Amino acid sequence: MADLIQFGANHATVTCPLGPRLRTFVGRKDSSKPAPDGLLPDAKASADSLINLFEDKTISAHELAALVGAHTSSRQFNFDSATSGAPQDSTPGVWDVLFYNQTVQNNITKGVFRIPSDVALAAHPSMSAEWQKFSLGNGVGQDHWNGDYAIAYTRLSLLGVNNINNLTECSRVMPVARPDFAGFFKQFVNG
Repeated sequence: MADLIQFGANHATVTCPLGPRLRTFVGRKDSSKPAPDGLLPDAKASADSLINLFEDKTISAHELAALVGAHTSSRQFNFDSATSGAPQDSTPGVWDVLFYNQTVQNNITKGVFRIPSDVALAAHPSMSAEWQKFSLGNGVGQDHWNGDYAIAYTRLSLLGVNNINNLTECSRVMPVARPDFAGFFKQFVNG
């Protein structure tokens, strides 16, 4: 089951328009024990507590900034029932850097839901410079973020894997990344 979850997450990322291709490993040993409570981040947590939570797991603030960017393709359903289904940037389902820009904007983009912890992380001194680099236009921020995300997510996906030396890399079975949204859109429209 653990491999299925990781494989599904990696496949979803690369098939999302502009998403990066991620290294994918299989062979984890499943556990029948549930994970301890309190390990998942709280959407209302302070930036310091989230940074500490991830640093305790060897994920740096820089890597956390990259990982949080995955919110670009999401919608919130459980944080605020009044806005259930609201996207976290104006292009849900597209793996782009608009999330970084729209999280820090003073004028909230209509219909976009900002999670308080994302806003706090964006303003935190240990993350704000990297946040701004990810938000750069002309593909510069996109390429920078995709590279950093791919590394950080691969590290995250291997945390707690006790048989890491026995895993098999199966990245080659993942689809090819579609880094050009205009090309992707053209292909989609034309069939």
